[in-house]
Amino acid sequence: MVTGREETGAGARERDAPTPDALAAELAAARPDLHVTPGLGHALADAVAAAERTWPGLSLPARRFVAALAARLAADRPVEAALAELCVDDLYLACACVDGDPKALAGFDRLLVPIVERAAARRGATASQQTDLQQIVRERLLMPRPSAADESHARLAEYSGRGNLRAWIRVVATRETLRLLGRPQREVSGDDDAIAALMPADAGPEVEHFKRHYREAFKQAFREAVAALTDRERVLLRQHALDGLSIDRLAEFYGVHRSTTARWIDGARRSVLEHTRRALGRRLHVPVSELDSIMRLIDSRLDITLPTLLREPGTPADPGKRR
Repeated sequence: MVTGREETGAGARERDAPTPDALAAELAAARPDLHVTPGLGHALADAVAAAERTWPGLSLPARRFVAALAARLAADRPVEAALAELCVDDLYLACACVDGDPKALAGFDRLLVPIVERAAARRGATASQQTDLQQIVRERLLMPRPSAADESHARLAEYSGRGNLRAWIRVVATRETLRLLGRPQREVSGDDDAIAALMPADAGPEVEHFKRHYREAFKQAFREAVAALTDRERVLLRQHALDGLSIDRLAEFYGVHRSTTARWIDGARRSVLEHTRRALGRRLHVPVSELDSIMRLIDSRLDITLPTLLREPGTPADPGKRR
């Protein structure tokens, strides 16, 4: 039998749990504008216990959870009534996710994935696009971002607990699905925008020659190169090139060293160039020296061109090349 210092799990949590009076005192200290009723401590203890039963094994201290509850209680309602109106189980999970608890993040993902899949399926998204959207929604909700107070916090920290967490995720998933897939058909193709970015109007004779002879070949080659990216490569390039996330912020989000993220992004960029070179080689049948000249031009302006190609919805993909 485990005893003393060796006691772990639910038994240790129960032994160390604050008393109802202590919980009520914590809430009163956090929200002195609220009137603490005699039964509030037991109501808080019940809320904590119910949340722990719903999400067992999370390392969220009761006092931390009570502070989160206090911040979300309506001031114009009796405090116990306001507490009863909160989705305490969902809020408990959200708080643990914001604190970086691995089990909480896994539980959150089990909620998120089917919600995103349904939102994406309604717009006719491919399996690859659904994977992209899942990662985008994770990033939107879990990645720390600067706040008005010049502090960083995840958007999930803004969840009020006054509505179902699934519905809250669904709003974000729907918005991101529309942003990625719901553009009007009348928009100009990203291919043409990419060519314009690659070949500025005041460029020299080399670029003019490229425009005249290789425009269509490049459009198809670049589309193939983007489609051939792995799911992680494509998401990383979108996060970096489209959303403007720095290597440091991406490293924080993925939980790796910044050198690892830099290596991933560089590898994805080189993958685009290598696939583009092979595709152009198949189409153009030009001497190696001329192909090298074309690739030097593409490489020098790839960071300008990539955002347009990555933004384009419905990029065709060969499922056999996905991994």
